[in-house]
Amino acid sequence: MPLDDADRLGPKGHVYVELVREQWRAPLERGSARRSLLTAFFGVALIGFGIIGTFTVYGEAVILIAIGLVACVSSFREISALRPEFEEARRVGWVEPSLDDSIVTVGEPATFRAVLHARKKLVVRSVTVVVEARQWRGSVPGELAATISVPVAISVAAVDSGADWRQMVTFRIPPSSPPSYYDSAESVRWTLAMELTFDRESAWRRVWPMLVFPVEAPA
Repeated sequence: MPLDDADRLGPKGHVYVELVREQWRAPLERGSARRSLLTAFFGVALIGFGIIGTFTVYGEAVILIAIGLVACVSSFREISALRPEFEEARRVGWVEPSLDDSIVTVGEPATFRAVLHARKKLVVRSVTVVVEARQWRGSVPGELAATISVPVAISVAAVDSGADWRQMVTFRIPPSSPPSYYDSAESVRWTLAMELTFDRESAWRRVWPMLVFPVEAPA
């Protein structure tokens, strides 16, 4: 999403744009898991060298141990944050979401696509897509400003292990709905939620942040 468009979200809009851009990328695609594991290994190695070094050079060993502990803590936090997503991927498969247009505009149609890379044989029973806007006060969520249940036409589909299942829906943000807004005190944040239900498998649900821009004023 072009950072120039963040000007319409206020002075700190670019922060929210970057947040949305990152969260719509799969962790495997951006290498977060691999980087975290390498950082953890590096931290453990530093702690090991530090322990060995305490018998010879005490001061430098303490520094190595401290750096290793910081690396381990940061990497373990990132791995913990990614853990639910990877557990879902191992249980059902990997879902890749995308918007055909990276910018959703009030009153204009937008197309959402999802691709499920099935890890095992599944029967997709139903799909639910809900788009919502919520007011925030700082980091505290408030009242719903708008909610849209997107109709999804689907027939029961069997997906073989290793195969792809695809779904596409088109929706429109009503003209009366508020666009995204972000500053340090308050914001309006849009999300798109998708839920899949299966035979003999618990439901899969994910919520993604989404930017909604106002209609361009005529020149």
